[in-house]
Amino acid sequence: MRIARRLDGVTYAVRDVVAEASKLEKQGHQILKLNIGDPNVYDLDTPNYIKDALDKAVRSGHNGYSDSQGYLPLREEVCHYNKGKGFDSTPDNVVVTSGLSEAVNLLLGAMVEPGDNVIIPSPSYPLYDAFVSYYGGEKRLALLDESNGWAPDVDDLRKKIDENTRAIVVINPNNPTGALYPEKTLRDVISVAGEYDIPILADEIYDELVYEKKHTSMAALSKDVPIIAMNGLSKNFIAPGWRVGWITFCNFPDDTLKNAFMQLARIRLSSSFPAQVASIEALKNRKAYAEAKKNFIPKLQKRRDITYQRLNEIHGLSCVKPEGAFYAFPRINEGPWPTDKEFVLQLLREKHVLTVYGIGFAEPHGTRHFRTVFLPNEQILEESFNRIEQFMKENVSKK
Repeated sequence: MRIARRLDGVTYAVRDVVAEASKLEKQGHQILKLNIGDPNVYDLDTPNYIKDALDKAVRSGHNGYSDSQGYLPLREEVCHYNKGKGFDSTPDNVVVTSGLSEAVNLLLGAMVEPGDNVIIPSPSYPLYDAFVSYYGGEKRLALLDESNGWAPDVDDLRKKIDENTRAIVVINPNNPTGALYPEKTLRDVISVAGEYDIPILADEIYDELVYEKKHTSMAALSKDVPIIAMNGLSKNFIAPGWRVGWITFCNFPDDTLKNAFMQLARIRLSSSFPAQVASIEALKNRKAYAEAKKNFIPKLQKRRDITYQRLNEIHGLSCVKPEGAFYAFPRINEGPWPTDKEFVLQLLREKHVLTVYGIGFAEPHGTRHFRTVFLPNEQILEESFNRIEQFMKENVSKK
């Protein structure tokens, strides 16, 4: 059977690397998994007040389809949520999707044709790379500066823009680096986008998962540059399997893009109705959410600190301190591996520690990073880093 050529180049490293781990598990090996950004796989769980709201939604009969744009009371609550983040919005400009992944798919499907390009950060969450390729567009990699806390290199960003640029993607906090961008950097990116009249896709799905510093929403900083503020339930509310995301169109001069987005959204009918209804309580009950965060934020911060310390203690590795999300993106400074993919696969096969290779995150070949998560408990983290340390000792000689 002939397969569509648009699938060429569509990969997803986070899941692709699991296939190799599954082979080892079938041989009886126990794998220490530092690869996937799903808190529910580890020891974090969806807050009970949101679970109760889902149970109530199902039992009260919200089990059919919702409006394709999203349940109106939820869209209204998203506007209140946005207000708390510093920007105004209306329910007409909010769309609820089946997770933020679907929103990215529909947005790029509405915006990108062959010959167009999209500026995505490098490194970046692989979904953007995959969908730009799927719709026949060209990815333009705007470098993040590791020496500057993985902040966007605004000068490099500017060089990547031309008359065919359809959007600029900003992921803040960033996946895979865990970087949290300062307000000045965000303003600089907005300024460049405004200069060339290009909308920004502001992926802020981790904006509640920050540690020492505070997150700033790009929509709160922009007065006239079009921003698509992107958020959802999955990470902030420890509910990735519920598949509820939302986007807000901000500062657009007309509804052309929103209407095109909705043209596609109507085809897939709607996001999960009961999960949407429960999401109202998730956003509205800030007191219950604050109590939940008192449990999981200190836990994540402690695990972040262990990860940061241990990675920088291992000869041949170095790591910038993550300030948000639950990822670290260490650099392989020494060793015999031609690529970070070979490093990750050898580490998996010899020490049974599963991470993800950096080239799977839209990194140029030769940059040699890998992504790890600090979601596992402290015992698993320590054992994982002990094995990584032993792996480096066996393969890297100290000078």
